Amino acid sequence: MKRWVALLSLAATWLVASSAVALPRMTLTAGSRCSNCHVNPQGGGLRNDMGFYAMAQAGMATWEQVGWQKFHDLSDNQAMDGRLTYGFDYRGVVAKLGAPRWGSDGQVVEPPRIPVPMQLTPALAYKINDWLSATASVNPLWWVHSYPGQSPADGWLQIKPAIGLPSLRLGMIQPSFGIRHDDHTLLLRRNPKALGQPLLPPAYADPGAEVNWEPTHWLSLDAAAVWGHNLRLADPQAIAADKPVFSGRLTLWPQVLDWGINSWVGASALVADGSTVLGGHVGVGKNYWGTVIGEAVWSKTRGNREILSTLVQVSHAIKDWLVLEARWERSQSTQPGQSDGEATSYVAGLQWMPLPNFELRPEYRWLDTKDYLLAQYTLQFHLWL
Repeated sequence: MKRWVALLSLAATWLVASSAVALPRMTLTAGSRCSNCHVNPQGGGLRNDMGFYAMAQAGMATWEQVGWQKFHDLSDNQAMDGRLTYGFDYRGVVAKLGAPRWGSDGQVVEPPRIPVPMQLTPALAYKINDWLSATASVNPLWWVHSYPGQSPADGWLQIKPAIGLPSLRLGMIQPSFGIRHDDHTLLLRRNPKALGQPLLPPAYADPGAEVNWEPTHWLSLDAAAVWGHNLRLADPQAIAADKPVFSGRLTLWPQVLDWGINSWVGASALVADGSTVLGGHVGVGKNYWGTVIGEAVWSKTRGNREILSTLVQVSHAIKDWLVLEARWERSQSTQPGQSDGEATSYVAGLQWMPLPNFELRPEYRWLDTKDYLLAQYTLQFHLWL
């Protein structure tokens, strides 16, 4: 019985922890950076005017064809002569969540498959002047369900003197580390013996500052310092007290334009209260065809707990609105005086956009650990502006 309870509890934690952010594969197939389409320079969340235009007509059908002419005619997501940018993200999932029970016949009875709302995030950005802007978002569903380290809101002031110069963000921010994935059920940055408590949780923010610099088209640099309150809540074994956290990321963006090849390769580091996290990421893609992405994260925390996680993800675009995707991951942990942990995950599915600004993800997931095996199909859905 304990095995089944752990299995379903883990499924609930993984699925409800998902949060809508940018698609890393899009930077490889389109040859553009996250900052080209998003207000946040590290990607994810509120889209700028280019991000709105890029997705406004993408879909198997248009809103006009289904009778929503006003939505089809929406030209941008801005107001007040372009100074105010608005948007939202809504994400949910259909899956089996909760704990099973023993039936009267002695058999395990699983919970029903139900729809679960995971995120509703309205966001605003206001351009105060040519070099200063303010951005904020809130997730009301945080008060319905939250997980360790998650923040109910984020927001910052961004100082950007000019293109080519460093920009500075001040406020509740998430420091840049590795790839900012759109699917936060990944094994990366998690302890395989306690998958519900990631060291670097998705959809979190802490008070601090970050410098983002893109001096050329082939280089980007990020450096941050935050006060690690939410990181401590996520994994108290790694961070024992609210203390400063320092992080840095370097990414190169080589391209072979004649062949339509885009790529990136980079490294990240984070230091917090005796814990060190190092990461490497690499990706290559061909315009309008597909991508291959790899990432590895190694961490050593207080108590000499070491974790190594690796990921390989491939995608192929059948149409602009239909993408095949598959992912393999492994996470392994060691700690003196404790048994080793190990988890392997396989995910295969589709990213299907039946209409602009609306995505469905039917998936089959297979999670294999030392203690149990979990296999089920899920359906994620995402609506945004």
